[in-house]
Amino acid sequence: MRSTDITRRRATWRQRAARWLDPTVARWDVAPPEAPEPPPSEDPGPGPWPAICDQFALRILAAAYQMGTHLEAVEADEQDPERLERLYRIDHANTRIRRHAENLQVLLGRRVEDADPQTVPLVDVVRAAASAVEHYPRIRVGHVVELAVVEFAADDVIRVLTELLDNATRFSPPTAAVTVSAFVTEDGGVLLRVEDAGVGLHPDHLIQLNALLSGRPATPVTLDPAAHLGLAVVAHLAVAHHLRVTLTTRPAGGTTASVAVPGALLCEIPAPQPATAAPAPPPAWPPGRRGTDPWSTPMAAPHDGTNGPTVRLTTLDGPAGDSPATAGLPRRVPESVRDRVPAPRPPADPGAGSPPEAWPDETAAFAAGISDARTPTDHEGRQ
Repeated sequence: MRSTDITRRRATWRQRAARWLDPTVARWDVAPPEAPEPPPSEDPGPGPWPAICDQFALRILAAAYQMGTHLEAVEADEQDPERLERLYRIDHANTRIRRHAENLQVLLGRRVEDADPQTVPLVDVVRAAASAVEHYPRIRVGHVVELAVVEFAADDVIRVLTELLDNATRFSPPTAAVTVSAFVTEDGGVLLRVEDAGVGLHPDHLIQLNALLSGRPATPVTLDPAAHLGLAVVAHLAVAHHLRVTLTTRPAGGTTASVAVPGALLCEIPAPQPATAAPAPPPAWPPGRRGTDPWSTPMAAPHDGTNGPTVRLTTLDGPAGDSPATAGLPRRVPESVRDRVPAPRPPADPGAGSPPEAWPDETAAFAAGISDARTPTDHEGRQ
């Protein structure tokens, strides 16, 4: 073999060795076979968690109702004012526990059943919603139109208003009042307004929240779902009943939550049923935990003229006129207006012309953002 052939072969071996050791050079002359694509994975679905959470909600509700029954019995026998007030606070906390368990069922898409559905006047809707809020003493009831919510939607409208009132009281100063009112609209519906005196919302945050309340979340979603559980409940119920819920920030400060209730969910306040026998006088300690209201609780919003709470807790000194035996004890006084017939209006003066319609005045008050219950002190506190 010639030396030139040997040299040529050695050079060829060196090139092959360098090619093999070079990691950037492919080891095969042809492309490797492609790996088979994995089969498309099937959607596993929600799994067992919705059913598990639903069972937990039902168990919490059962325990809360059982606790409420025992609290009623203890409250009826308690004579010490200080201990009785503590029992009322425990009862009110138990009411909020029930509310959270029902909200869990709403978020799961379950229908929260009510054993006694009934048509509820709007003023009782407002009072029932206020009675389920932790900071209920700061809620003021303004003008409320004399209409009622039909029975299949009454409880859900109460839940919507409860969550909005809870947000308004939590995100406003501890001394500021929250005003709720209801006005008739031109299309035959009702506009519920919840006004607080907080710092307001950032414009970007406001857009995201309004998109959530409309049932069409904006993309990309930057909201933390765990921080807006109450508004998530409101969004579910608003879509179910075709309610229009919006949040707006006022230039003077604070946020206004508006709920447009369509006319299909409204009706006249039903006339009271004729009594067959004279009702017995109320006991010294009426239960009042649920009563006839879907969400009535032993502690309700403070009395405010004609738009007071469904159940009022008086001061520890007792109302005026109490006997010495009962003076000094807090009492629940039923003040529901559900079966109350509106007082007849005085006849108009023939020389003054026909009286104006009711809704233009209400619309003017709504445009000005004025409520009947707002006092000069409250107004100054909002500035």
